[in-house]
Amino acid sequence: MIYLLKKLIFLNLFCFISSSLLAFNSSSFLISQSAYNNYDYAETILNFEEKPLNDFTDNLLDKLIAAVIIEDISLANRIAKEILLKDPTNQEAYIVRLAYLYVNEKFGKIIKFHKKNGNNNDLIEFIFFNDQILNSKENISKAFIDIVVSSYSSADQRQLNYNFLLFYTSIGKLISPENDRATLIKGELFQNINKDKIARKIFETITPKSEYYIEAQKSLAYNYSTFLSHNEAVAKIEELLKNTNDNYYIKKILADFYRYEKKYEISIEIYNELITEKGEDLWEIYYKRGVCYERSGEWNKAEKDFLKSLDLNPNSPNVLNYLAYGWVERGKRLTESLEMLKNAYDTNPDSFYIIDSLAWAYFKLDELEQAATLMEKVIDIAPGEAISLDHLGDIYYAMNRKREATHFWQQALELADPEDEIEEKILSKLDKLDAGQNY
Repeated sequence: MIYLLKKLIFLNLFCFISSSLLAFNSSSFLISQSAYNNYDYAETILNFEEKPLNDFTDNLLDKLIAAVIIEDISLANRIAKEILLKDPTNQEAYIVRLAYLYVNEKFGKIIKFHKKNGNNNDLIEFIFFNDQILNSKENISKAFIDIVVSSYSSADQRQLNYNFLLFYTSIGKLISPENDRATLIKGELFQNINKDKIARKIFETITPKSEYYIEAQKSLAYNYSTFLSHNEAVAKIEELLKNTNDNYYIKKILADFYRYEKKYEISIEIYNELITEKGEDLWEIYYKRGVCYERSGEWNKAEKDFLKSLDLNPNSPNVLNYLAYGWVERGKRLTESLEMLKNAYDTNPDSFYIIDSLAWAYFKLDELEQAATLMEKVIDIAPGEAISLDHLGDIYYAMNRKREATHFWQQALELADPEDEIEEKILSKLDKLDAGQNY
């Protein structure tokens, strides 16, 4: 079974569109395809009933997947039968036919259909059968969700095909509506593609009797904090806290929400409560409280929290970066800060924040060539980052490349947000440069 599960990872889970289902360039297809690509599944099948089933100007596989995701198994079954007439090997259509028969308790027909049409598919054998004996609905549903979780955890997150992940999750949910793990994962997948209202409705279906209730409430809290206005989010999350007996993780989401909203005093109060609970992520709570202190202008308190966080978890790149950059900005412990930032960079070499800090440490140590090389890399990664543009201008100025310094300061000025707090400083530098003074 372990070997077969590993084998599932490299089965072609996301590439099953057969040549017989290639769509024609019709306006209806383009509308349908656009809806499908934007995860609008109701729109994908909106006009389906108005067309004959054998009209392949639409992509039937898209419609099959959409029908399953909105949990219309009868419509999905009709589409699956039509696909199988054209392509008897289509795996998704085959799975839908088996799922439809299972949901309607036509177990004998499943055995006959499977023997007649293909009992040599490893994926289908894994999901539906155990030594040619039909699995229970709990095991079938679990198999679908295991495939989704395996695929999700083993793939590059940027390349995930959420249509297929939602398709397999939805079939698992259709087979066993009691599978709240499937429900939770379906909500999380919708949340990942920013369909927050749909996700919210799904999470709300998980009742307090479920073992996944707290997880659903945590997901709801995150949903509220991300997609609702400030007052709505606070009211909703506080209601969740009452319903979950002040759950630690929901309280943490509320503290994070206030921090994002720059309500640092309130956020600090909640982080104080979390610290007394001494959770496994205590190092992270100290770090986040330290960020609040730093943003509130209380560096001494922030410094103590960052040091405490590193004492609990010495190699967090974010904490190393935040503390070391704070020291560098204040001209303190420059050599130690440089080593800390090198460590952070080795752990997370793709973070432009860390690269910026490392470049800035080299600049403060007057190692200008190294500083320029790194800061140029930051601009390549994040060309619109105003603070980094300002930093690069400073580095070029120190290298006597004043024309380039002026160019990057002006760019930084154009792109700076008020919270960057660099506008006045840049204007002062530009004025002094125009007047022929050193800044």
